Amino acid sequence: MCNYTQVEFWCRHVRYTVRAWCTNYETTHKRCPPSVVAIELDERCSDCRACDRPTWWNNYAPNLDRELG
Repeated sequence: MCNYTQVEFWCRHVRYTVRAWCTNYETTHKRCPPSVVAIELDERCSDCRACDRPTWWNNYAPNLDRELG
């Protein structure tokens, strides 16, 4: 079986990342049932992470609103 790390996020989403592929996968490229060998905790997953605006946005947005307004 392939060894996986289970990553748990504060938002309660869970991801599984491969730590090591087994020899069966290396020859067939077919995934076998995962074997979780470690659990990690992380803050926010990419699905729930707020879309952070670039730093220039705060300077540009007020001018844009005036021009389009």
